[in-house]
Amino acid sequence: MKRIFLIPLLIMSGCNFENKDIEKTKETILIPTSHDYSEVLDYELTWDSIFDVMDERYYVYIYSTTCTHCGELKNYIIEKALDRGDIYFVKGSNKDQLTSDSKKLINAENPGDIYILGYPSLLLISNHKCTKNVAGSNQIKSELK
Repeated sequence: MKRIFLIPLLIMSGCNFENKDIEKTKETILIPTSHDYSEVLDYELTWDSIFDVMDERYYVYIYSTTCTHCGELKNYIIEKALDRGDIYFVKGSNKDQLTSDSKKLINAENPGDIYILGYPSLLLISNHKCTKNVAGSNQIKSELK
């Protein structure tokens, strides 16, 4: 009879060791979240409504759906917008005014005075005036840290 009790005890302790080994080898695998612009429809603006937001300070992200840099930044910027609540989106169009002078739109107060450096661009609007204009993935990430 002693042998009968010993065998189940060995089997049970063997299972416990296996479970501990499995738990030790489990790794946390992070699956990147894929976002879509439809998630930020509440933050969508048109070019003409860039200054219509009632907040004192906010960002306007101008992007193009055909821009590879915008595509690379898409998940990051949507995640930031959902977390922060102060980033608005303007989808680029053929009406956008482009410039190579980053200071050209500083202190602009109406949409006709808005010029961007390219896609993606991020504008900082403070007290209904454009106070900053940055372009490119690295510069935008740096600004939003």
